[in-house]
Amino acid sequence: MAKEYRELIDSRKVKNQVELARKIGISRARVTQILRLLKLNSLIIQELEKFGDPLKSNVISERMLRPYINKPFVGQKALLNILKSFSPMKIEIRKYPLKCFRC
Repeated sequence: MAKEYRELIDSRKVKNQVELARKIGISRARVTQILRLLKLNSLIIQELEKFGDPLKSNVISERMLRPYINKPFVGQKALLNILKSFSPMKIEIRKYPLKCFRC
């Protein structure tokens, strides 16, 4: 989703984050939160994309990833390992974000 939002802005299909937010019916702050996911390491983003479309299943949420944006690669990699260790069914029923201790 973050890549799609960035593409809409970069291709000038929308003028800025405010216009994008209005078009899709969310706040500008929410658009910013989603776009910040692109600050994750590119290798981590590639691995996360393998989990599939987040709109079709609640495997990984933006809110779950947010705390890891500014962590070094090692911390981001630890999150990825945690996510891979759970089956999709276990992740979907989890109500609270996964915690990675000492990341």
